[in-house]
Amino acid sequence: MSPVRQAQPSGTRGFTLIELLVSLSVMAIVLSLAAPPFMNLLAANRISTQTNEFVAALNLARSEAVRRSQAVTLRSADDDNYALGFTVFPDANADGSAAGATNTTDGLPIRENNAFAGNTTVKRVTRSAAPAPFTYTTSTDAARMHLVFSGRGAIETTLPAFFKICDSGNTAINGRVVQVNVVGKITLDSVNEPCS
Repeated sequence: MSPVRQAQPSGTRGFTLIELLVSLSVMAIVLSLAAPPFMNLLAANRISTQTNEFVAALNLARSEAVRRSQAVTLRSADDDNYALGFTVFPDANADGSAAGATNTTDGLPIRENNAFAGNTTVKRVTRSAAPAPFTYTTSTDAARMHLVFSGRGAIETTLPAFFKICDSGNTAINGRVVQVNVVGKITLDSVNEPCS
């Protein structure tokens, strides 16, 4: 008995190599047009998340200062860039530095943050005088690498503290500026700050 051959339906066929290459080329062009906006969206989301994390650390330092009724410091691991890491610790003498021999009242970390992912920078800045729009300039103050909250929750300076958060690898994304006023209230001063 001979095998039965099934009839192939007419008009059914696969893609030719040329059709497949044309389809892949069109898809590559569409993806290359969509990639930059998608990368900008990821960078903007990263800045937003890291701003929230930094604000949470400031709030922790303030609330711990009030809870303990003593000064608590948030100190940068780097001279200028808090995004490279920072520590929150009790600071008995409110000098912005941990004691040589740390203990529960001076220097023992409450929270330690490692460096943020990406090219984020968090720098202390000064704000121009009113009226708005304001400009922000990187601070050269000797106390720029720490912020001390008193036992009442206020900051140990006579002027508000400002921190500019940017993505140095993508200056097309606007940064944010966090303000800590003299009584310790933490707010966003700007969400559209140019990072060039």
